[in-house]
Amino acid sequence: MHMPMPAEFKCAECLRLVRMLEAARRADNQALRTRLRSVAASSGRDFVQFGIGWVFSITAMPEDEMKVLLHSHYPKLAEANRKREEHEAASGHSLKGWWMLSQYSGRQRTD
Repeated sequence: MHMPMPAEFKCAECLRLVRMLEAARRADNQALRTRLRSVAASSGRDFVQFGIGWVFSITAMPEDEMKVLLHSHYPKLAEANRKREEHEAASGHSLKGWWMLSQYSGRQRTD
């Protein structure tokens, strides 16, 4: 039995957004890792331990503060998510699992 492809796989804008989201996530993550590595080195702390402490401090924040902080550290991803939300509202498509779709977005479409 052949499963039909989800609309998200057939929509060129969805595929473009999935690629944009993944590129933004990678770029912001790399920039954040660079900043964390720099701060850890300047304070004489181990990068891994410093990063773990940073993550635990964020998880202890109230959710609204956590979102604001993470948006400030992931500005490209926040902008890409804003565009994703606009497309979802206009098209009715859902890219909530965009990270899963990103695993397939490089494949050739067959429609």
